[in-house]
Amino acid sequence: MSDIISAENLSKSYGATKAVDGLNLHIRKGEFFGFLGPNGAGKTTTIRMLTGILKPDHGKIAIDGYPSENKQQIAKVIGVIPESRGFYEWMTAVEYLGFFAELYGIVGKEKEERISSLLTEVDLMKRRSSRIGTYSRGMRQRLGLARALINNPQVLFLDEPTLGLDPQGQEDIQLLLKKLNAKGVTIFLSSHLLNEVSNLCSRIGIINNGKLVAEGTVDELREKTKLGKDKTLTDIFLNLTRNNT
Repeated sequence: MSDIISAENLSKSYGATKAVDGLNLHIRKGEFFGFLGPNGAGKTTTIRMLTGILKPDHGKIAIDGYPSENKQQIAKVIGVIPESRGFYEWMTAVEYLGFFAELYGIVGKEKEERISSLLTEVDLMKRRSSRIGTYSRGMRQRLGLARALINNPQVLFLDEPTLGLDPQGQEDIQLLLKKLNAKGVTIFLSSHLLNEVSNLCSRIGIINNGKLVAEGTVDELREKTKLGKDKTLTDIFLNLTRNNT
């Protein structure tokens, strides 16, 4: 499979602090990739560079073969659920998704059909006419996912998509993500919920102090850390990040 996300020697500093330091990433088309690291390790900065929100100080990025400078084309093939989600609480779900659909040039009957399909998929059809201000946190998370999917992206970037949700809400989002990945959507997931990452992701990268310290399947990471087969991703994560501070 070809790479749909590629980052070569990616670096970004904030003043004297180097948030990302010579990072290399290659994500294959259709992959469900987990991106882990302690607080302040550089995860969110990396996602912001990959999605075009931040310009790297050094390095090259390509999404689906398009260089990062081609922001217009990249915007057509990616969907993003950032850690901080902005919602217009006075809007209904239909109005909200309609606003974003029109930003992508999706209008008329196509817009109506796309919105109905997405609201059904995220189980919000019954609340389509309710103001977002009346939504629970879980409902907002699902609406955020629908917004990220409005342009039918090939790549989905997720930064803590189930943060603060109860177990049922987490399971609902995880099932949606599995269905999307099964349809061929490439998913790049950053999360502190290591069980979630272990259950969803086929391959995992761990970043610490701005550097990629390990990458591979859970079994490959166990081998790298020389931990037994009974050890969990949490054990692996702590071993790699505590030994690379």
